Amino acid sequence: MSSNQLLIKSLALASKYHVQQKRKSDGSPYINHLIEVAALLTDKAGVDDDDELCAAILHDILEDTGVTTAEIYKTCGQRVLELVEALSDNKSLCLKERREETLRLLPTKSNSVKRIKLADLCSNAAAIPSGWTVERQIEYFLWLDQVAEICKVSSPLLYKEYLRRKADYIAK
Repeated sequence: MSSNQLLIKSLALASKYHVQQKRKSDGSPYINHLIEVAALLTDKAGVDDDDELCAAILHDILEDTGVTTAEIYKTCGQRVLELVEALSDNKSLCLKERREETLRLLPTKSNSVKRIKLADLCSNAAAIPSGWTVERQIEYFLWLDQVAEICKVSSPLLYKEYLRRKADYIAK
């Protein structure tokens, strides 16, 4: 399968399963976030690995939709599935436990996983829901900072972009 075909298949799968979802920050279609994460990888980190870009597009699909691992495998292959699984939270845990698990497991993950996670942080740091209290925002950014610190080795330029977006948000 060509790289274009694989990227289009991942976009089609993401749009199929995320079709009803909106971003909490501005109500925009959720697919925009997934495209932004992949774009950050290409633009800021210079990623041209098709599997990594497809996994970026699908990074939330397991935890936020009813897609099966078999469908991801059939559509995009083993490596994309492995990356998506490595990026997926265990939704049976509460938020605090999921965040702790991320901090515990992320250091052992591949640079591909860390880059996707860092691109996701960049997108999320610029899209905080307006209804969040100052306390919730501070708590979230403290966690994001810890995750970004773990991931910065995978792409110093993405890490710099995260810091810029965080500073821009705080300056608002």
